[in-house]
Amino acid sequence: MSSKNRYKFTFGEKTLTLTTDKDNLFMEEIERVAREKYDAIKEKLPHADDETIAILMAINSLSTQLSREIDFDKKEEELEKFRTKELTEIRGRAQQDEGQ
Repeated sequence: MSSKNRYKFTFGEKTLTLTTDKDNLFMEEIERVAREKYDAIKEKLPHADDETIAILMAINSLSTQLSREIDFDKKEEELEKFRTKELTEIRGRAQQDEGQ
């Protein structure tokens, strides 16, 4: 079983402690990205409170994740079609070789 890491950082004006199985280097990168996203939203919506910004960040993250999952599924379908086509061609060549 992996050990849990407690990672502390500040989001807006709130200090948070996360319990995660990720190491500090990974979490520092997450914190950096979160801070960039927070600052970008805060710049566009200067009167938004931290809770609103957090909700917008979560929705944006879910939107990105869903888009990537849809793209991944499409690539999987393309790969399966390619595999099926190639396998059919290989079988056809094998049958031709057997007939000679």
